[in-house]
Amino acid sequence: MKTNYDPNSFFDFLGYPSGDTPYTSPDLRTLSVYCRGNRANLEKLLEATPFELTDDRFVVQIADFTNSSVGAFYDSGIVLPVRYGDTVGANYTFEWEDQPWSILLGREVWGYPKQWGKIVLDDAPERVAGEVTREGELQFAISMTPDDSATNAAWEDMHIYPHLQVHYLPKANERGFETFEIVSRDTSKDFKLHSKVFGSAEVELGASVNIGGVALEIVEVLGGEYSVGYYNCSTEHGRSEVIDSLV
Repeated sequence: MKTNYDPNSFFDFLGYPSGDTPYTSPDLRTLSVYCRGNRANLEKLLEATPFELTDDRFVVQIADFTNSSVGAFYDSGIVLPVRYGDTVGANYTFEWEDQPWSILLGREVWGYPKQWGKIVLDDAPERVAGEVTREGELQFAISMTPDDSATNAAWEDMHIYPHLQVHYLPKANERGFETFEIVSRDTSKDFKLHSKVFGSAEVELGASVNIGGVALEIVEVLGGEYSVGYYNCSTEHGRSEVIDSLV
């Protein structure tokens, strides 16, 4: 064994930063489409998690972090409003990113269920659209037609922060977990909005948007919003907070 070895030096080997590393993404572009689902279906999707569903609405979104200070990447996901005990927030139940290091950072450090996907987001005055694919298979596609008369009245009361995720480490030699923590993370407190528009929206889900063979169902598409703003994963609010440990 090496003498005076510092385990923190292993981050250089891993190739992604630690969970207390601040970073920013000026002019972050985000397309979010809000949907109403089937409550029984959503509860079934959350069945294996420690979270309780709090709403039958959810959001499908794509965000462009290509000007991030820690490296360029795209993020996308499907977010369900949940609670854990007295903490009300939202859970990334499905998530895709396009860079191995950003997948590992979010998944290993904070517990986001990130998978790899090819992600595009195109914005034009008449239409904003994006999609996620993997090996040519559609994961999901979303689009929005901006409309100056549209509002976010159908979803403005939704809780989409803080993010509530399971940070876990399975045991290496048996069924079980060395770590199974409930973490809360809320970068919205440092976000500065530059612009936002609303409009009618469309969603197409691929067959892979399922858990244990249970596919996510959409009852109604409520509408969409396209925002540009200054994203700040600050030292104060970018870190996750462990609110419980189950092992």
